Amino acid sequence: KAKSNTEKPQEEGKKEVQTGSSGAKGGEEKEGEEKQGDHEEEEVPQVLDTNDPDHPIKRRIREAFEPFDSENNNTCDEREVRSIMRYLGAYPTEEDVSNDIIKQIKEDEEIRVRYDRFEEFMIKVLKKNLYQPDDRDTILQAFRVLDPEGKGEIDEQVIVEALTSNNFAFHDKEVEDFLSVAKDSRTGKIHYEAYLEQMMSNVI
Repeated sequence: KAKSNTEKPQEEGKKEVQTGSSGAKGGEEKEGEEKQGDHEEEEVPQVLDTNDPDHPIKRRIREAFEPFDSENNNTCDEREVRSIMRYLGAYPTEEDVSNDIIKQIKEDEEIRVRYDRFEEFMIKVLKKNLYQPDDRDTILQAFRVLDPEGKGEIDEQVIVEALTSNNFAFHDKEVEDFLSVAKDSRTGKIHYEAYLEQMMSNVI
């Protein structure tokens, strides 16, 4: 009987040790879950700051710039600056670009124009409505020069040649975009007065 009484406390002691070990393990698991939870909270994805008052303008500038970023490094060739600006509704002359604009957005040692500098410049241009297109009558007269018979329409070949052969020559992408809007899909002609009305209504 004495032996039996001696073994009983020992067995209970083993149970207590086992229970304590199990409790410690459970505590570690719980602590691990808490740490994991904390870690997950830290990885919440950031949301773009749409409260920035310039956010809509920046988005437009970015969308116009990206097709000309041929190296995918947030830069463009300085020869493309004028084309990007025209996509955004600003129409500087070639002299404006070479004598003034490039000097504002590109350092001499830089090979290409950085997006951040172009964006900063274009925000000012768009807010102040700089480099606005010619007035309606001036543009209409330019179209009429290509329509000596006064038909109100111009052949595609004639307009393409005019757009690509002067000091304000359009790039192929600009010509393509122009024709997609201005050309009548049924006749292949450019009804310039209708196009002009549409263009002037979209001027910023």
